[in-house]
Amino acid sequence: MKILHICSYYIGNKLYKNLIKELAKEGLDQHIFIPLKDDNYVGKNQLSSDYNNIKYYYKKILNKYDRFFYSNKINKQKKEIEREILLNTKIDFIHAHTVFSDGGTAYKLYKKYKINYAVNVRNTDINYFYKYALHLRPFMHKVLLNSGYVVFISYAYKEQLLSALPKSIVSKIKDKCVVIPNGIDNFWHENSLLEYRKKKFNKKISFLFIGLINKNKNLETVIKTCAHLRSLGFEPELNVLGNGPLEDQCKQLCVKLNINKYVFFHGYVSDRKIIMEYIDNSDIFIMPSFTETFGLVYIESMSRGIPVIYSRGQAIDGFYKDGEVGYSVEPNNISMMVDVVQKIMNNYVEISTNCIDNAKLFLWKDIARNYLECYKNNTSKNN
Repeated sequence: MKILHICSYYIGNKLYKNLIKELAKEGLDQHIFIPLKDDNYVGKNQLSSDYNNIKYYYKKILNKYDRFFYSNKINKQKKEIEREILLNTKIDFIHAHTVFSDGGTAYKLYKKYKINYAVNVRNTDINYFYKYALHLRPFMHKVLLNSGYVVFISYAYKEQLLSALPKSIVSKIKDKCVVIPNGIDNFWHENSLLEYRKKKFNKKISFLFIGLINKNKNLETVIKTCAHLRSLGFEPELNVLGNGPLEDQCKQLCVKLNINKYVFFHGYVSDRKIIMEYIDNSDIFIMPSFTETFGLVYIESMSRGIPVIYSRGQAIDGFYKDGEVGYSVEPNNISMMVDVVQKIMNNYVEISTNCIDNAKLFLWKDIARNYLECYKNNTSKNN
């Protein structure tokens, strides 16, 4: 089976590399089309030549004006795919990894060549394109209606999009909507804890935040939560791994709230072994992002037995009941965060055990097989 991946964000995230690697192990012949703005990214995240059933097409065809001329962008991608791939290869199925940036091109190819396709719904699709590009909504509806599968990374985003779409569209696509989450790197599975973390409730609580320090990731509210906990007699500490535009502002907030002695900024850390050490020395992972497609770092923390606090309606919300691996919260609700912290600490052993067990479900090989099933089901319709 020959699969064409249209993947505009391939160079920015290794999750695509992990998926394609596992699909290659399943024997798929894969063609990866990656449109670029800059030649410097050619070859990034490419698997070794040992995987001879994968072919990459890094193409510098994009420019800064494409965001304003959407039709022009997807037509450029379509023509490049026709010239570089379809002219010499019979593609059985297309996987578009976003609705707007990739799905539009997949839809155009489907209309011309009748090659079935699946689309993934991601953060930018819901919180940028669908929200602000109102003139593109009718076209998006066509992309969804003609797809073989609509794949959501999380239950939260499935609910969010289906509630925003017209009911006439929902009724026609609901049966082909599936949730297939991202997986975590095998490093975390190989180093998963074998038993729960032995933690008793006391006044000292160590929090961990890993992410870009910007408005969306919402570190400011985490800092305010720590300050509030301290005013209640607790002794919270917070380790921050990451950097970003609001780093200085967050440091100033710590000084203003008089908790700068208990909040430690470590900058960006890429070494997984070092990240694992920080996780192991923490009690709770907390990142109440305003928008989050999935958030692999929640699952990575869970694999080490660390309960997590995540945003309601975002990320991993919907995969678990509240209290199972942690709690969902409203991103700006400090009192809610204080409340769930105490709930976690009061039931730490059970939640820690649940975290370890549930993290095992996010294996890339299993996720790849779920996608493979989608491909097979739709490819058969072409024959």
